[in-house]
Amino acid sequence: MSKFKVKTGTMPPAEAPTSIESFAAGATLAQSQGSKRPPKPIRLNLDLDPELHRQLKLRAVTDGMTIAELVRGLIQREIGWVSKT
Repeated sequence: MSKFKVKTGTMPPAEAPTSIESFAAGATLAQSQGSKRPPKPIRLNLDLDPELHRQLKLRAVTDGMTIAELVRGLIQREIGWVSKT
């Protein structure tokens, strides 16, 4: 059997989340199960129009930060999230 194939019937059926919170929490549970370490950051990949990427990069350089720092700040501001660190 190829190492990239999973035998059918070997995985338990997934339970449907009962709330939005439990659905979102499921992503972080997978990476930290069985570990006492704090959860790792989640990597986000997305496609951007080249001109939008250029504008984003110019804005980040102008503000003296990386694109990642700029995007994190924009997301935090949009959803009203305050970092606990």
